[in-house]
Amino acid sequence: MSLREKVLSGVKWTTLSSAINTLFQILQLAILTHYLSSSDFGLMAIVYVIIGFSALFMDMGISAAIIHKQHLSHEQLSSLYWLNVFAGVFLFLVVYMIAPFIADFYHQESLVVLIRLLALTFVMNAFASQYKLLLQKELKFNILSKISILTVFTSLLLATILAINDFGIYSLVYAALGSSFFNTVVFLSMGMKEHRPSFIFNYRAIRFMITFGLFQMADRSITYFNSQFDVILIGKLLGVEALGIYSIAKNLSLRPAKVINPIITRVTFPVMSKLQDDTQKLRSIYLKTINYLSTVNFFIYILMAVLAEPIILILFGHKWEESIDILRILAFYGAIRSTGNPQGTLLLSKGKADLSFYLNLGKFFIMVAVIYIGSHWGLIGVAWSLLLLTTGFIFPNWYIVVRPLSGATLRSYLLQIVRPFLISISGALFGELLCYMIGIDNIYLKGIIITGIMGLFFYVLNHRYNREFLQVIVDLLKRKRK
Repeated sequence: MSLREKVLSGVKWTTLSSAINTLFQILQLAILTHYLSSSDFGLMAIVYVIIGFSALFMDMGISAAIIHKQHLSHEQLSSLYWLNVFAGVFLFLVVYMIAPFIADFYHQESLVVLIRLLALTFVMNAFASQYKLLLQKELKFNILSKISILTVFTSLLLATILAINDFGIYSLVYAALGSSFFNTVVFLSMGMKEHRPSFIFNYRAIRFMITFGLFQMADRSITYFNSQFDVILIGKLLGVEALGIYSIAKNLSLRPAKVINPIITRVTFPVMSKLQDDTQKLRSIYLKTINYLSTVNFFIYILMAVLAEPIILILFGHKWEESIDILRILAFYGAIRSTGNPQGTLLLSKGKADLSFYLNLGKFFIMVAVIYIGSHWGLIGVAWSLLLLTTGFIFPNWYIVVRPLSGATLRSYLLQIVRPFLISISGALFGELLCYMIGIDNIYLKGIIITGIMGLFFYVLNHRYNREFLQVIVDLLKRKRK
């Protein structure tokens, strides 16, 4: 297969996987909200922040280094494999020991057991992570997608059965452990047939990748804190019940980007790495990536903001009504935030993990101050602070990263963001105006009408002003039929 064919195949399989996984995850969330309380979701939000942050240290940035470096010897792969295993075991022990201190910080004793149980995933994932990366590097997204779908389905099945049988918050914990174990067994059984690591560890052979990885790990740590500081602060200042309400809205607001962005970036990162010395082609791919992501994400996010009320009521019920206004604001935050994701791909493809770290470190200090101020106005204040901050970072992102690394002008960069936004928002505003003029108040009927009008505007205006995007969709559909 040519590089273009591999990219199209990767996009197709990643799209399928992301779409199915998101449906399973939303279904799981919808089911569990009828069995668990807002406090349960608040506690799990705290646990996931701790586990997610710790997982960055297990990876040590090695994943990006493996994909970035085009040729790796058996000795290097073996050394990196055992480094990951050691890091996984070490992190499990560290998190196990600090769990009581985290529980004391939030005044929630139950956090101790929850954190310690989920820390077991570090050990399990450490044995399989390299095999997953090697498949991604070779653009074998058909295999990755099938495993991902089965893993998420396992989590859904376990969580539902446990919740129905009154396991409460442990429905989420045991489901996460079960799906992690399944994922590890599958990758191990497949990976060992292609690459069986030897019992060797040569630091000199992987020193470059560790240096690259350390900057990447530091960058991811700061980025992670940037994305999760609101959760940390709400849990401490406003309590776990408020955090549960907020986490439902935030969880939904991040779903579209978690589906759409990996479809493009997981494929374009290996491609950009292969073209890292050709600035003109790199710029073209980067701008197209921004355009495609913005076109899809803005449509979905603006529709989410318009349909926030029926979405919350249908999926979760009236006891989660407080999440509606938060979701409306966070939908726009998610839309703007999604445009910055390919920036990390560009940085890594050029081997600039250090620049990414310093940029995100600067953002972190600004974000901490602004979100803390916003918290004085409750959950709504936090949501608005996130939206304003993310919008304000658009120009610095271009000036510090995009311009020097790809040579893209400010006009060409903003055009990839502003045009899709105007296309989607015009459809939403016209739909709202039409419903107002007709006098439609029913939220469900109104939602159907606005969705239809936005879809019509989306096709007509993209056909007129963004035809290349539609052609890519046509190419993907033709390939699927073949």
